[in-house]
Amino acid sequence: MYKKFYKSHKSQAALEFLTTYAWAFLVILITVGALYYFGVFDFAKFLPQRCLFTSQFECIDFSFVKDPSLSTGEIRLRLNNNIGETINMVSFEVTNDAVDPLSCSFLPLPISDWQQGIEQDIVFSGCSNGVFITGERTEAKITMKYCSPATSGCPKHTVNGKITAIVNEP
Repeated sequence: MYKKFYKSHKSQAALEFLTTYAWAFLVILITVGALYYFGVFDFAKFLPQRCLFTSQFECIDFSFVKDPSLSTGEIRLRLNNNIGETINMVSFEVTNDAVDPLSCSFLPLPISDWQQGIEQDIVFSGCSNGVFITGERTEAKITMKYCSPATSGCPKHTVNGKITAIVNEP
């Protein structure tokens, strides 16, 4: 009889131990989930802003700007032609990986006679969608097509770049 009674107390102690720590573990999980939900673990906001292009185009300066009174924004960028010859820009395309992708327009087109070593200011206006929200980090993928008038037939070349920055107010 004594053995049976002693055995039941051991199992009761084990069950109480597991129950107590299960509740503590559940509270910790809920706390971590709440912190994650409110963005405490979002380390992307601490990463530096960057502009990456191939060595053919050096990114000198860049910014994302959105006027709060308008529903659209701008992507401003300054590139240096490092190709080694004069080029003509044929087209630009701006997008990102958002569900509703970023779309911008570039006027006037084309940029012609962009000489080697010269910086060019490029402004994409009318940017909308694609998580283009003031104060938020946004990524833009830029595809540029250019040709060299010195080459017969002026074949088109494609260069891809990426800008990651925080959308600011003007």
